[in-house]
Amino acid sequence: MSIKSAVYAAIKDVVATFPVVAPQGTKPPYLRYSGIGDRDESTYDADGMGATSGTIQIDSFALSYADAVRNLAAARAALYASPGVTVGEIVGLPDDYEGDTKLFKVSMQVEAWE
Repeated sequence: MSIKSAVYAAIKDVVATFPVVAPQGTKPPYLRYSGIGDRDESTYDADGMGATSGTIQIDSFALSYADAVRNLAAARAALYASPGVTVGEIVGLPDDYEGDTKLFKVSMQVEAWE
């Protein structure tokens, strides 16, 4: 399973979740995730294969700031609880309000290992 697939599997039940862009007409709240980069590391497990890590940005969109924060916190908890994802560093990104869509956006960058 790829890092993106593992992250999606972990967070998909929080609220509607989409890769890169939500389809036009999607009603909030929703999560959006996108890959920032993947790395093969020269660390080895018993199988002799290197480990793969990836950095994923997760954005939470909602009509209220509180809901955007709550949904992102739920996504974070789901990542930590998922057996398919090993979470490394999580970095909060600047919050935003999108005037054209009237949605609040709260984001984090997650380093994950498969």
